[in-house]
Amino acid sequence: MTVKIIGLLAVLLCAFSWATTMAAAPEHTGQDSHVVTGTLEELDLSKMSGKIKTDLEQTVAFTIKSPELFKGLSVGKRIAVLLDDQGQVVKVMETTVPELPPPGQ
Repeated sequence: MTVKIIGLLAVLLCAFSWATTMAAAPEHTGQDSHVVTGTLEELDLSKMSGKIKTDLEQTVAFTIKSPELFKGLSVGKRIAVLLDDQGQVVKVMETTVPELPPPGQ
């Protein structure tokens, strides 16, 4: 039982550390692009723009090159986007927060 709790805490700590790193600031990928993770706050395909709110309550605005990247996504979804150096979305990945069992199970 104790080993399960310690393992669960280790997984949670790693996940929190990774999420904080992803949300704190855009991650530089070395190719003049950045990854931003958070909740899709605004999406306006007619204006080809949108906004993501990171877990640290920072709002990151972006422009859209290809509306097909956002097919099936709506405001409120957790996503990760790869932005180029001009703030245009290159890639969109839907993300989820992993479900973990309640403590003691």
